[in-house]
Amino acid sequence: MQLLLITGPAGVGKSTLCWEIGRQLEARQIAHAVIESDELDRVFPKPSADELDRLRPGTTDVSTINLAAIWSTYKALEHTRLIMSGVMMHLEFDRRWILAAIPDAQITVVRLNASEPALLARVARRETGAAAEDQALRSLRQAKRLAGQSPDGVILLATDDRLPSELAEIVLDRIGWFGSAREDS
Repeated sequence: MQLLLITGPAGVGKSTLCWEIGRQLEARQIAHAVIESDELDRVFPKPSADELDRLRPGTTDVSTINLAAIWSTYKALEHTRLIMSGVMMHLEFDRRWILAAIPDAQITVVRLNASEPALLARVARRETGAAAEDQALRSLRQAKRLAGQSPDGVILLATDDRLPSELAEIVLDRIGWFGSAREDS
């Protein structure tokens, strides 16, 4: 099971890149699934530790339970490729909860980055209202923190002045998913 994890600060273009990678894979008839990790725990109220443990003993995050449930459906459909996006500020922790949900995943991480002006412009286009300024500041903090990390094996990719189609081609070439079409559909 191959999992492509697209990470980076909010507003850097993770979702857009995932959609474009999916589009390019579909054009070549390469089976895949796409999951936005933000949607795995968008629930109110958050489940308690007892509720989570009752659902899946030893689990402390609803994201693990939901990812396992969603992936079980895709796996039953014989998919072997998953594209997933998320900020992922603590990559080793995030790898652990992902592997708790999908133990056989071979995770390739691509971290996107952008210049401060590009990041602020993207956030401004995406966010509205009172939360826009808070999101811009949060995105800048995330970018700064992620820039200070250089984990081994992570593909770093700058998004400034690059089209999503170009970025998708770079990623798919680097990870070798443009191999044989329909090989695992």
